[in-house]
Amino acid sequence: MKPLPVEIIEKIIDNVPDGQTFIACSLVCKEWLFRCRFYLFQRVSLRAGDASDVLPFLSGPTQYKAGAFTHSLIVTESSPDILSQYQTGWETVRTLIDAVPNVREIQMFGVTEWALERYLDGLILRDLRNRKNQDPDARNPVVLEDITLSDVRTRDWEAIQTRLRRCSDTLKCIRISSLHFYGSTDQLSKPAAMLHDLPAREDTDKSSEDEFTEFQDLIPSQTSFENIERLALEGENSRSRFADSFLREIAPSPTAPLPKLTVLDLFFPLPSHARVLFHAAGTTITDLTIRCDTFATPVDQEIISRTKMEFSSLKALMNLNIIGIRVYPSAVAYQVLEGLLSGLRSYMYTTLKVLHLSYKSDMGRSPHPVDQWNALDEVLSLPNLMTSLQRLELNGILSSAGQLSRYLPNARDRKIIRIIS
Repeated sequence: MKPLPVEIIEKIIDNVPDGQTFIACSLVCKEWLFRCRFYLFQRVSLRAGDASDVLPFLSGPTQYKAGAFTHSLIVTESSPDILSQYQTGWETVRTLIDAVPNVREIQMFGVTEWALERYLDGLILRDLRNRKNQDPDARNPVVLEDITLSDVRTRDWEAIQTRLRRCSDTLKCIRISSLHFYGSTDQLSKPAAMLHDLPAREDTDKSSEDEFTEFQDLIPSQTSFENIERLALEGENSRSRFADSFLREIAPSPTAPLPKLTVLDLFFPLPSHARVLFHAAGTTITDLTIRCDTFATPVDQEIISRTKMEFSSLKALMNLNIIGIRVYPSAVAYQVLEGLLSGLRSYMYTTLKVLHLSYKSDMGRSPHPVDQWNALDEVLSLPNLMTSLQRLELNGILSSAGQLSRYLPNARDRKIIRIIS
């Protein structure tokens, strides 16, 4: 029997439903193996102390080396006991990074400085090394474009910001959520102190800071985030503040060049420097999400009183297509919607296509009274929004779906309401 054409083989594999089927397909023949590995190893997830266990699966002498297919590295934390015994961690991680030369994205969840220094610094040093040794006639090497940091524990914000500066000219997507700054070692719990005291490398090796000095001429002298396309800052709290400092780095003035920033995700109340960012990227931001779901309970009344002022800054964004508002707890829902209505009344542009309201309410019930839904219906009937708005998406209030068609008669007649469970 004649072999199947390559196009048909690729079509079959591209429509495989799950990982087990990919594994079965990869055993058919070498031609199938290459395409299957593209999906099987595109994202690799490991704990910080497991590099030596993962390495044999990603490295190898053959042209089908699995690590060549990896574009995304996801790192979670190992226990302090494991890391305290992992004295060869630095060189093992260095070998792992060499085995995945096409990684463009790193996601780090719950890690400490131990993992930041090995994995994130390792990828930044890889890019600087490639840039230094690049053949002028060769195609551009793979660079780190996407960084996600969530629940990361480190000394202070400067430890994160310094790393972001070193790769600021290549980054396209940054997501930062719920950082934990411990300051000095005296403030640490015993397990965290163990991690802090772990040697960065063997005594005979240079520190990562020493390595960065070798590439000082390749590190941008002035921080530039001109290539940033997506930015998400979430979960700031009173003990770990970082948003305003970072936004000042990205947009030091209303005229800062941010020609590619289109998707922005911020927490509420908005960082004070957000208004400067809105003016700097006012013509490019098309998708804005505001998360009103990080409030402590009971909610600070001063924060609630600022809602109208906060949403008034929307008028600086001239090309908004999508606004997403996530509300929790329901105690703030009334004030948040009042602030949004005020902001929409002053929004004069005819660009808004989707308004997404997401709730975490008890039993899927509406957190708003009838008169507030009526007010929303009236605002959505303003001439500029009547022209542009195509969908009103309501998530998390399925139990009130029947009443909403009565509360929002104009939106119902325009057939723009979408109830999402």
